[in-house]
Amino acid sequence: MAPELAAAYVIGWIPSAGITGLHLWLHRKKIKSPAYRQLQNNLKKINLTWRESRSDIEPLYEGKEEADLKAYEKNIFLMGAFFLFLSWGGFIFNLIVLVSVHALAVSRKERWIMDSDLTRKDVSPEDVQAILKELP
Repeated sequence: MAPELAAAYVIGWIPSAGITGLHLWLHRKKIKSPAYRQLQNNLKKINLTWRESRSDIEPLYEGKEEADLKAYEKNIFLMGAFFLFLSWGGFIFNLIVLVSVHALAVSRKERWIMDSDLTRKDVSPEDVQAILKELP
């Protein structure tokens, strides 16, 4: 009985690691998307940046965007490593986190910003400020 339980535990690592990989892939796909890049370019015009880990707009300083993205991915890796040791239970928790982050727990502010002209076209600094004043 013990070898079968150990095998089931180890086999559970595969889907758990797969969900972590999917989470990383979806995150990288989002930050490399033209809409996300356009948002960052428009916000840089007024010295602001979109902080993915907090889903908020913050003041920009040199290297902040890269540091935030590295920290976000580090958190995904750490969470994935923790869930890996939980095997099948970790797979379920990791799946819940993945669905929440990418679908259920997206704030109104983030949805509004991602649907605004900031992600669609190049706008002037004055227009960026005007759009941000309309934030819900």
